[in-house]
Amino acid sequence: MELNVKPHKLDPGNYDELTKLISGVKPNYVFNTVGLLSGSWSDLWNAHVEVPRNIARAILNVDKSIKLIHISASAASGIIGNFIKEEPVHCDYTYVRPRSDYERSKCDGERTIRELGNEGLNYVIVRPTLVYGYYNDHDEFLSLYRFVRRGLIPRVQGMVNAIYVGYLVRMLEKLAVSDEYRSAFLYATECTMYSIGDFAELMAQYLGVNGIRIPLPPRLVSPFLPSGVRSLIKYVNVQYGCESTTRVLGVVEPGIGVGVREMVDWLRRVYG
Repeated sequence: MELNVKPHKLDPGNYDELTKLISGVKPNYVFNTVGLLSGSWSDLWNAHVEVPRNIARAILNVDKSIKLIHISASAASGIIGNFIKEEPVHCDYTYVRPRSDYERSKCDGERTIRELGNEGLNYVIVRPTLVYGYYNDHDEFLSLYRFVRRGLIPRVQGMVNAIYVGYLVRMLEKLAVSDEYRSAFLYATECTMYSIGDFAELMAQYLGVNGIRIPLPPRLVSPFLPSGVRSLIKYVNVQYGCESTTRVLGVVEPGIGVGVREMVDWLRRVYG
């Protein structure tokens, strides 16, 4: 099947380059996947606020019918209880509680897009929970993979919400083409919560590792994780509402089995 994919290299922080590219390509949709898990406030602000602002302004300048699908993060609201769903007023600081630089920059980026919606921007903001599946070598899964490869299988206690990348892609596709979703923000997550230890156990199974299983509370794992991942440990046992996901996709089966197998295949190819 001919996909006619044409890659273009540019600086997403450069407004003129973005405008020129969008004018030339004339897309129906633009998906913004730019993001950082850690870094200085300046780095996070540029990635999570300036880049989406530039993309949105370029779209408004070229063609307001182009739809922007902005991929944010479930952490954008901060922790607002043990069960989190879309807030009544989007990123209203009297309700949401972003504390870290990562959380604040994500929420500020969403607020920027919302404000440009007042100028006619057609957008949808998606807040995925922990994403797993093929092509994923994010620090949290790479660290877990390396532990398992050494024969150490962390049975980390606690539950997390997550979403298989295949479900997320389907959701993004449907949101792009649907006229029902405009000037909207929503969480993307499976309804099933997973034990963190399940990811390590499945990695060991697919790698054929019969190692030492070590029960660990999250606070003991935290010092061994990269700084960006460490800041997300506080979200263990925090549940996110899945109603928006099921409204878009219908009921989805737990994807952890196929998703972890895909991650192991990818990590083994890249890191051995």
